[in-house]
Amino acid sequence: MNLEIVDAPFSSDLVRAVCLTFLHSIWQGLIAAVLAGGFLMLSRKSRPVLRYRVLVTLLGALLLVNAATFFFILPKNNSGITGNVFIPAAGSTETSFTGFSSSFEVSSLSTSITDFCNQHAFTILTIWLLVFLWKSVRATAGLMHLSKLRKTGLHAPSNYWKDVFGDLSRKLSIGRKPQFFESECVTVPMVIGHLKPVVLVPMGMLAGMPTAQVEAILLHELAHIRRRDYLVNLIQIFCENIYCFNPALLWISYLIREEREHCCDEIAIEVMENKTSLVHALVSFQEYHHSGSLAQVAFAGRKNHLLDRIKRIINHNNKSLDAMEKVFVSISLVAAIALSAAVSPKSPDKGQSAGDHQRIYSEAVSAQLPVRKPVATTDTLPKKKTQEHMEIHSANVYSPTEGVSTYNVHVDGKQYEIVKKNGKVISLDVDGKEIPSSEYGKYESEIAKIEERIQEEHKKAEKARAEAEKMRAEADVRRKEAQELRLEAEERRAEAETYRQQAKARQIEAEQNRTNAEQMRKQAEAMREQAELFRKEAEKMRVQAGKSRAAAEVMRREAEKTREEYEKKQASMIDDLLKMGVIKDTKNLSFLLSDSELIVNGVKQPAEIQKNISSKYLSEPGAEMVYNYKGRTGYTFFGTIHSRQGQ
Repeated sequence: MNLEIVDAPFSSDLVRAVCLTFLHSIWQGLIAAVLAGGFLMLSRKSRPVLRYRVLVTLLGALLLVNAATFFFILPKNNSGITGNVFIPAAGSTETSFTGFSSSFEVSSLSTSITDFCNQHAFTILTIWLLVFLWKSVRATAGLMHLSKLRKTGLHAPSNYWKDVFGDLSRKLSIGRKPQFFESECVTVPMVIGHLKPVVLVPMGMLAGMPTAQVEAILLHELAHIRRRDYLVNLIQIFCENIYCFNPALLWISYLIREEREHCCDEIAIEVMENKTSLVHALVSFQEYHHSGSLAQVAFAGRKNHLLDRIKRIINHNNKSLDAMEKVFVSISLVAAIALSAAVSPKSPDKGQSAGDHQRIYSEAVSAQLPVRKPVATTDTLPKKKTQEHMEIHSANVYSPTEGVSTYNVHVDGKQYEIVKKNGKVISLDVDGKEIPSSEYGKYESEIAKIEERIQEEHKKAEKARAEAEKMRAEADVRRKEAQELRLEAEERRAEAETYRQQAKARQIEAEQNRTNAEQMRKQAEAMREQAELFRKEAEKMRVQAGKSRAAAEVMRREAEKTREEYEKKQASMIDDLLKMGVIKDTKNLSFLLSDSELIVNGVKQPAEIQKNISSKYLSEPGAEMVYNYKGRTGYTFFGTIHSRQGQ
């Protein structure tokens, strides 16, 4: 019993397809990065939501193109047999060699890279799988940490803040009802969850910040919920884990996160109609350092990113690419062109002659290709016959040293598969039925006709090959002449380009000088206007300072008068205490006089003495007089202490 595992190569082909797909994602990602960088530089004045949507579209297109690349690379089951020479039924001299007539010609760099990936596909995929699993474990741990934050250290805010949170949710038209808690485990506000979102703020934030700033923060977090950013962020993390090796995709994902925060800032400003509160809130959280899970959507991020957000809000101008990002985009452009050129398809000439096919056929035979018996399928059989004739679908010749020949032909409505060795038939199938060796003699005439037809076709192919060789030689002569003309034209073009560059350099220099002069004029004008503003502002401040100085002088006089009156009352009260015998001297004296009690040197005095003293020296209800009492000296009335200095 013969067993054949039909799908044995499938797993290795799948691994190679995945490896090559990842390879193609590099140059595809570089192209996407170039497009993203160019768009960001051209959209500094655009709204963040437009920049966000374009970046998300670029990321999605990159993923779709790479997925399509995988299905394009993945091997398909077909009936093509490597090593077959097909001869058309109409008798034309064109032959096709399936295994070697490729529809793509790739550069040596592409071939080297592809061969390396094919040879080490399992190793590369194993390394990728280990990194992917490690990043997935980290992401899972982050999600588990967020799940713990939803249940640990939570405190319900006051009813006032619950009502404010509900009003803000209604203003943003959020259908889902998000939960709102103060948490002991977070240092910055954040949103957790998609189906049942939860907004967490640090403990004490509601009481320690102005109401307007808290509302701005809550609006920012609710904007994340309305935009479903938590779900999009999870999808980004999954894509980043898969393409962890692709710097372009990781950079585009980072840009999406930045624009996401800008979109939420813009929503918060539109609802509040006041950007000052949001700016102050961002400044308040600038000192926090967030190092939690990427799966959350938090209010505060990196310090530089917060500063960029503040600048964007104030200046109404999106951040352009920094120096490193511009270098990355430039390198991506060059690398994308180089890599795409290395793997770009190049179709063969449609008019390829029969001689070329014959040459390829001869090379294949000399290479001692492995023998595989061709299989007749319904696609190889003629669909319609108008008369009886012979159709030769394929004739395979292998191992000339062993004298083995194989033919697959269609004659008078019958399919023949013939194998001969050293001129003798060793195998014969007719219409898929194996013929016993004892009956080979019945088919000698048919086999002779088949061999004669094949020889004729081979002669025609050889003649066509000779003609093609002659035409190729003539084409080589024409190509050399064209090459000489091209080199001469290149020299002329190089000289013209040199002159053009020199003229352009002079033009740029003149334009730069003009621009510099214009800038200096504008700067001088701006400095003059600024100086005028400073002068007017200084004049206003001088007038205001005069008014403040006069008011301070009035307050000083009133305070001095009040202090003198109190000192007189204090001295008079001490004299009365001496006369009444309450104290014998003023050494280490201390007292407290109020509506309800009189304490002298730590001893509470009788009510009669307290009443006489208070009626004389306390002019208003609720007032107190203290002297060296618990470190205080002065006259207290409704929270104001008139103290005497130096006591």
